[in-house]
Parts: sequence; structure tokens; C-alpha cells
Amino acid sequence: MKTDKTQPLLPYRRRFLEILLFAAACFMPVVHSIGWGAQGKDNPEFQQVYRQMEAAGKGFRSFHAKISKKQYTAVLKEFGTVETGEFYMARAKDRSTMMRQDITSPARVILTIKGELVTIYRPTIKEAQIHNLGKSRENSAEYLALGIGQPPAELQKNYDISYQGEESVGGSPCALLNLKPKNPKTSNLYALIVWWVKKSSGIPIQIKLQETNNDFLLVTFSDEKRNPNIPDSKFEQKLPAGVEIQRF
Repeated sequence: MKTDKTQPLLPYRRRFLEILLFAAACFMPVVHSIGWGAQGKDNPEFQQVYRQMEAAGKGFRSFHAKISKKQYTAVLKEFGTVETGEFYMARAKDRSTMMRQDITSPARVILTIKGELVTIYRPTIKEAQIHNLGKSRENSAEYLALGIGQPPAELQKNYDISYQGEESVGGSPCALLNLKPKNPKTSNLYALIVWWVKKSSGIPIQIKLQETNNDFLLVTFSDEKRNPNIPDSKFEQKLPAGVEIQRF
């Protein structure tokens, strides 16, 4: 393997923060006893979804689904290339989150998170990026507060949440939730986060990350499975010889 090299981190950092949001969304069902404000308090439809989210969180250990991602550019008024693949998450024995995103089209990109290490591997160009999460915890804390191992009150501290009604995704009725960041650092990245929470399962199956310039990333999960048996080895990458590695 070649020696490490230094280059601007922005493209990788952006992808990294997006993945943390996906992870947070999948583990949102572990949140309990959150105050949702007036729009949720007196709305029976929302209360039903909230109860389903609480029920889904009990004993929640792992998640697997097909994933589809597409970026919308507001200036061009069009979506870019659709990325598709598989998405996996599980809780380790120490209750930390392990994750794997395996994009297979249009080009293979494998991203894994285990412990403090994040690895992005691009087999077609034999390149990998390895990032130490421990060095960025101060910057990513607000994203982790979206339900991954954080007290329930943390979500309400960092986001104003509003219930926007019902909308279907892939034929499945969903509750539509808007999350508006309170932290200026977060809102500089994403002005609004939208969740489509599947009413039959209480799990978000679509996420919209909207930037301040109205560009947005739309992520959709399908064929989702709750608590499948996923071995820890799924979240580890053994990079082959000859891969150029960049460490941050």
C-alpha cells in the first residue's frame, strides 16, 4: 500500500456527515418521551405514529435495506445520477453504532463505520480514505444527537420538529416530519431535514437533506428489515494490496 497523503477534506467530510444523518435516522426509533410541540400534541394521527416509533425502538438492534440516493441541484432544476446499493446498521456490544453503505451502481463505493474508524473504499480506482471519528466528535455531535446513543432530550435541544401530515413513499403511508436545526453550524450545512416515517413500522424510509441554497440529497430505503442477523465482520474492510490510502 502507498503512503498516506494530505488533501482537502471537504468532499469526504460532506459524505461523512450525510452518513451520520442516515445512521441517526435509522436508529431514531430508540428515542422515547420526546416533546413534539403543539403540532404533535393534539394530533391523533401523529400520536399514533409516535407510539409506533416507540414500539419499534424496543429491542432495536440492527437494520438492513436497499438504498437509493440522488442529489438535486436547484440552479439546474434537475437530479444527478442515482446511486443504489445496500445499507446495514447494527449496535456493537458496547452499544456503539456500526454501519456499512455498499453502493453498487453506477460505481462501487463501500463505506463502513466501526468504533472510531470510518473507511471509504473505491475498488475501481483502488483508493481508500480512512478517517478517525474521535478527532471530529465535536463537529459531529449534533448529528449523533439524532437518536444514536443520546438522551431523548438531545433531539429537542438541537432541532425544532413539526408534523407536516401524511405522504406515501413507494406506496407506503408515511408521517412527514420537518426537523429544523437550532445550531447555526448545523443550519449552515442543512437548512432543513425531512423524514418520511413509515406508519406501519415507525422507521424513517426516506430522508431529505436540504441545503441553504435549496440543493438537496434525497435518500430512500426499501425492502427494509428490522433486527436481521448481521455479523460484525460486515462492518470491517480488509483493503487489498496496492490500494492508495489517505488518512485524516
